[in-house]
Amino acid sequence: MWLETITLRTGRASEATKVVELCRQAFQSSTPEKLLKMTVYSSCKYASDISVYLEWESDPGSESVMSIAICEALRDMGLINHTVWTQEQEFSGTERFTTRFHYRE
Repeated sequence: MWLETITLRTGRASEATKVVELCRQAFQSSTPEKLLKMTVYSSCKYASDISVYLEWESDPGSESVMSIAICEALRDMGLINHTVWTQEQEFSGTERFTTRFHYRE
């Protein structure tokens, strides 16, 4: 599994609604292979910070076509950070763990 994160810092908190709708349209209008889930979060501390998470089931790769299109659509709304992450280990419940994560930009 791998994960893409798109983080947007906008000038206005009202942009969050636009981002959610844009992501909904991107998700519904395309048929991405192996996309498990798309989730949109807004910061509890800064309402103008929004993150989009795309979870993929396929082998890790570079940025997806869908994420590149989302970044292009968000470009005029503010500052964007787009990263790709690969899953190293998954823990659940009360397990204690130490693990390393690989970060690719």
